[in-house]
Amino acid sequence: MASHARRYLPFAAFVAVQLVVVLLAPSRPAVSAGPALGGSSPVGTGSTAATGGAAGGTAGATGGGTAALGTGGPATVPGASAAPGSGGSGSAVTGGGAVPSATASAVASSGGARSRTGFGPGTFCVKGVIEHAPCVRRWYGGSNGGATWQGVTAKTITVIMYRPQDNAAVDAILRATGTYIPPADEQAMLNVAARFINSHYQLYGRTIHYIWMHGTCAIAPPDDACFRTEADKINAKYHPFALFYDADTAESAFMDELSRKGVVNWGGWGFNDSFDQSLRPYHYDLFMSGDVQAQLAGEFWCSALAGRKAVYAGGVLRTQVRKVAVVYPNANTVTAAAKHLEAIINKCDPKGALDAPYSSNTSTAASQSTADTAREKTAGVTSIIWMSDPIAPAYGTVAQNEQNWQPEEILAGGGLVDYDPLAQTYNANAWKHAFGLSDLANASPVTAVDAGKIWREEGRSGAPNSSANLLTTYALAVANGIQAAGPVLTPLKYEAGLLSLPGYDAWSQWHNPLLAYIKYGPQDYTGISDVRLVYWDPNAVSNYNHKRGAYVPLHGGQRYQVGQLPHSISLPAGV
Repeated sequence: MASHARRYLPFAAFVAVQLVVVLLAPSRPAVSAGPALGGSSPVGTGSTAATGGAAGGTAGATGGGTAALGTGGPATVPGASAAPGSGGSGSAVTGGGAVPSATASAVASSGGARSRTGFGPGTFCVKGVIEHAPCVRRWYGGSNGGATWQGVTAKTITVIMYRPQDNAAVDAILRATGTYIPPADEQAMLNVAARFINSHYQLYGRTIHYIWMHGTCAIAPPDDACFRTEADKINAKYHPFALFYDADTAESAFMDELSRKGVVNWGGWGFNDSFDQSLRPYHYDLFMSGDVQAQLAGEFWCSALAGRKAVYAGGVLRTQVRKVAVVYPNANTVTAAAKHLEAIINKCDPKGALDAPYSSNTSTAASQSTADTAREKTAGVTSIIWMSDPIAPAYGTVAQNEQNWQPEEILAGGGLVDYDPLAQTYNANAWKHAFGLSDLANASPVTAVDAGKIWREEGRSGAPNSSANLLTTYALAVANGIQAAGPVLTPLKYEAGLLSLPGYDAWSQWHNPLLAYIKYGPQDYTGISDVRLVYWDPNAVSNYNHKRGAYVPLHGGQRYQVGQLPHSISLPAGV
């Protein structure tokens, strides 16, 4: 296989991430940044200088060292950091006042008397959003520990939203699909989300101070060395408690470096559980881990497909007993999960799984696909499981069509292969045989999800940018961890609080196809934990871009956790 030097996986993944997430609703047109909150500019603008330079406040990442990684012992709390320095590419985001201490109504609703400070009877629940974050014990004031970690004072918590360097080709694709979010729109939505969070969450006397930051590192392919340097500069300049990068699916070096500097960080789609665990208590993500995806895809194959004829393939393959190939990029954050899936299949299916890695290299993608398709065809494969980035099928289905080969195209559940606008670019003759798992929720307008609800609740007219629920969902997830941590905020408290929250938004509880089941837990640092079943209908009109070609959910979008998938699947005739 070709060198990894010119990888296209990160490029493709970045494109796709900006397009849709589990609660993203890109069927509404984008709107420009509206009038600022309180009559002021939506964000405070810093200088246009890059991230580099000495910290505006106290130099250095921490005053007292960072917590040891991968240990259960207490972390060393850094010395109190100064406020973020001026200048740089960050923009401060306003966000309303702190959550007040107890009021008479709060005491009455708690169901009994309380102590003057600290936790009392009753619970505190976030209201006004579709996502049903678990309630926490109600806090009535008192000491919150003050400066308990870098980026934390008695009154504020510094959180950065990171946006990578712009890429003309990526932006062109996003604009063509109607899902591009301009920087001004992104900052406006972060502003609105900040105000909502600071007025609706229990933050123990603090407010979250958000900084929107435009990065300087290339993403196509990602420059690991640059991202490590950028992480160091961010830490030295802003001393944040946390950072979220909602468009990161492949840049593990960035997350690794932030973790080693003691910064809680969110991002990185489909990373292995071992990656998160090795960096505890710092790295998290909203989307399911590659290992959970492997469990679900393996269960689907073993329970519903293995040992049966490939009836959803084309031509003579329909009469043959299934033999599967697992197609995946040979990137370090995906390979282990793909091997996990193959191991599950090998245990339940005597035919086993054909290992089919590819190098994410645009200069050789066409030739690779031709050779890989010929190999799979010769090996008697009837079915492909795509545990890939969303660009690989664009090449693979062309090669299949050229070689007059129509295997079943089975979705493993992630990677945004299950996103309508991208699948519309795949060879239509091949992709009509596509079905499988999807971790995305049923499509709906942005006005029907949390970004739209928060936008209206904060007094904004119209609708936010159609892609605004991506950053909104990440911002809410980060805030859930802060609320769950309690008054004394440290990474270990954050970890303990978030991982001990009960799961929420399970299908069995809400029967809402706009929601995914969110569950963190011991050794589990990723949120989404269920999937739906879908099939591709080339004639269905997509709710995303109103073009023909869409995934149709089975059973109304019912969602399944590990151990719950049905033991058979029945698709309409013609698939």
